[in-house]
Amino acid sequence: MTSRHLVRACVAIAAALSLGAGLTACASATAAGASCDQSQKRNMGVVAGSTANAPVTSLPSSAVAQLEAVGKSNGSVTVVVPSGSPQVMGTTVIGSTAQDAVVCQNDQRTKLTQITAYINGLKASAPEVDFLGSIDQAARNLGSNPMGVLVVGSGLQTTDPLNFSASGVLYADPAQVVSDLQSRGLLPTDLKGVTVYWSGMGDVAGAQKPLTIPARSNLAAIWTAIVKAAGGTLSLLPEPASGAAASGLPSVSAVPVDAVQTKTDWTHPIVIRNSDLLFTKDTATFSDPAKAQSVLGELVPSIEQNGQQVTITGTASKDQATSNTADTALSLKRADAVKAALVKLGVPSGLLTTAGVGYDWCGWKSETDASGKYSDALAEQNRSVILTSAGVSLCS
Repeated sequence: MTSRHLVRACVAIAAALSLGAGLTACASATAAGASCDQSQKRNMGVVAGSTANAPVTSLPSSAVAQLEAVGKSNGSVTVVVPSGSPQVMGTTVIGSTAQDAVVCQNDQRTKLTQITAYINGLKASAPEVDFLGSIDQAARNLGSNPMGVLVVGSGLQTTDPLNFSASGVLYADPAQVVSDLQSRGLLPTDLKGVTVYWSGMGDVAGAQKPLTIPARSNLAAIWTAIVKAAGGTLSLLPEPASGAAASGLPSVSAVPVDAVQTKTDWTHPIVIRNSDLLFTKDTATFSDPAKAQSVLGELVPSIEQNGQQVTITGTASKDQATSNTADTALSLKRADAVKAALVKLGVPSGLLTTAGVGYDWCGWKSETDASGKYSDALAEQNRSVILTSAGVSLCS
């Protein structure tokens, strides 16, 4: 994008946010010592906007919390809509330059409300979806102390070089996907040391067939591998995206989703999110047994066809604990609850074994948000049940 286009984009996004007089979105910082501290600015890239075949964009509380942290640092956000041709909407400051502390805080709250509404109202203007290119664009203005990149969407890109609508791509080996992107020089270049916070991965609407557990698990594994290869860390935000797709949007190709029994790759772990199983907090009891049974029922044919023993491993969040003892016990109880449900659904007990690791395992992710504070929303990503076949590790 040329400097002229960047200026136009900045003016456009500022106008859309209707910022108050004297608080232009692209204004420079105030003098040192002002009540609104300008010395610790942290910026964030945002990839969001409603597209076909996905629920209407609505930032969940965990995503808003990331933006709030940016505002409190008086940083800026660069917004990109993940159309088939990424739409760079511009960069805007969502903090304040006021020299009065009360005015500063009011400005920050107002701008948080405005930027949230602005992002929720964005829509794609071109066919298909390109998350990879959009992430690359959004990460270019992060600066030396970035807050991260926030991505909202299903993750089902439908353009090259990561076209999930092509046969078999959704089930591809994550390492092979990364190798292909690396060999072509197509990984994002500005993600070193950056956390990518992703909301709504695998959640779909419209003409897109819902993802099975193995398909969702592999989709997350592919994006985790891509972000890691680019030097960053992927953090999945917990709130599922739901609801219908917006009408009248440019078309997006549907991604083929195969039946579980024909497309479960047992050479990789199968991760089941707590948001799918819905354990009651701090217990091994399903809050919605019917939903849990439906989720686990998808896996029964695949487990039986695999024919090898499957280990069910419970993992837990740390929740600022100083000992893993209680979390290990809870995660084992949850694994046992999943085993009992699968046996009830007809899986032979001899094909299943259980384990609990608490928060001490290779895939544990940080539970602090972009501002360094503990976040229960981020801790949720560590609460899961993982199925592995014989000889497969939890982080294969």
